Amino acid sequence: MKHKSRFILFFLFWAVVSYSQTPQYYNYNVTGSTNSFPFNIPGGKEVQVLFLPGDFNQPTPAPAGNITSVSFRLAAALGPYTYSNFYIRMGQASGLTTFATGVWYTGPMDTVYSRASVSLGGLANEWMTINLDRPFNYDPAQSLIVEVNQCGATGATGFSTGTTTLAGNRRNTSLVNTSCPFAWGQQSGTMPHMGVNISTASAPKNFTMTLPTPGVNTNYITIPFAAGMTGFTNVTIEAWVKPGGLSTANTILNKGAASFDYQLGINTTTGNPFFRAGATIVTSTGTVTAGTWQHIAVTANGTTVNFYKNGALLSTHATATTLGSSSNEMRIGRGNNDPGSGNIDEVRLWSVARTQGQIDSNKCKKFPSTFSSSAGLKAIWHLDSTLVDSVSGFNGTAMGNVTYDTVSFPILGVCTVTGITPVVSSTPQDYSLSQNYPNPFNPSTTIEFSLPKDEYVEIKLYDIVGKEAAVLVSGKFGSGGHSVNLNLSYLSSGTYFYKMTAGRFINTKKLILMK
Repeated sequence: MKHKSRFILFFLFWAVVSYSQTPQYYNYNVTGSTNSFPFNIPGGKEVQVLFLPGDFNQPTPAPAGNITSVSFRLAAALGPYTYSNFYIRMGQASGLTTFATGVWYTGPMDTVYSRASVSLGGLANEWMTINLDRPFNYDPAQSLIVEVNQCGATGATGFSTGTTTLAGNRRNTSLVNTSCPFAWGQQSGTMPHMGVNISTASAPKNFTMTLPTPGVNTNYITIPFAAGMTGFTNVTIEAWVKPGGLSTANTILNKGAASFDYQLGINTTTGNPFFRAGATIVTSTGTVTAGTWQHIAVTANGTTVNFYKNGALLSTHATATTLGSSSNEMRIGRGNNDPGSGNIDEVRLWSVARTQGQIDSNKCKKFPSTFSSSAGLKAIWHLDSTLVDSVSGFNGTAMGNVTYDTVSFPILGVCTVTGITPVVSSTPQDYSLSQNYPNPFNPSTTIEFSLPKDEYVEIKLYDIVGKEAAVLVSGKFGSGGHSVNLNLSYLSSGTYFYKMTAGRFINTKKLILMK
């Protein structure tokens, strides 16, 4: 019986972490020099590594696609050791060839793997591969930043990772003898020997949390209290919802249970969204429809409460509100006793009152690295078959009957960019991206693209230094030509670059906004 238990534990461990198998693409497949970071550090360690375009060039250059796992070449036997608060984050940047001196990289990054506790280990001169919680969309024309953090490893000692020293600042590491969250400590050209597995599928599958209809308050997500849930005066709560019905209430997010520190929900029968802070309840004059996907958001800055539906303002209310500060738990799909029903997806919590433009321009973007700004983002639950918050670790536990279903994201219909129309009836023989017209322009312009087959298309806009400014197109389109009419009045004057990705097709062109 003991042997059987050990086999089950080993199998579960192997399902998350695997050994020996060489990743699809890597920088070095040799031991090289040896280093302890980030694994063999008992007190914990944070490491950021910068991979330039072309670094993952063995046995062939890595293509565009979704990174599904990351591998570390072990220079010596590693544990297995148990690590606390272990996570991996990834981000990309154009033109970044070396880390800025003396500071952490602070550009947009997505949490792709997170565990409060995990056992990791492996044999010398072999690969240790960690399967990510969610794939990371990788562009081989941009630099990739990988951040690994662990807050403590019982028994860890010795050297563990193979490395090669390169020119420039290619690795940031935390200060010795500091604890989570770590302070920046040093940087060098030390490059870990690492690899990735990449799926070239057009887009990762998206899931949504599903609650039974009619709602019952025993079915919900409970999230233990953390200090970061309180202490702010402004708030934005937003989510995609498809209420199962209106015969019961539909709570989206509630912090504080009976104390209602802050809550967003939908009223019974009427379908009016409401916001609650303590004893103060503010109800929108607009409504939500059962059985239909809608993006709902509320902002409160202490004096004004605004409600939004699909990025448009529903109603504004001059109402004084004070957010609570209790140590009670947070809940998705349940208030105090009022339940939720149907589908809830992409729940976000901010410590700022977002503007209408920010809410509208980001509602169809899934990951923080694609947002026009992530300032004030406290938590984001993608609900892709997990209850992980990829920002602050406000991770939840399912209570009662909580299931998942698949849904296309961005949400079809609501997230179709206004002004996209077919421009040719025949099927093109190849992919193409046309120069925008007029160019220069103020504030509207048109971009046309063509597809030889049905394809998931993304067109991103970057400023002159390579920072992402907007996602112009994101969704699946049929074969043929398409015309995108854009109003970029929310951007500053200047030169920008727009990049289209469709399958393995990538093309970039320049546009100029002159106000």
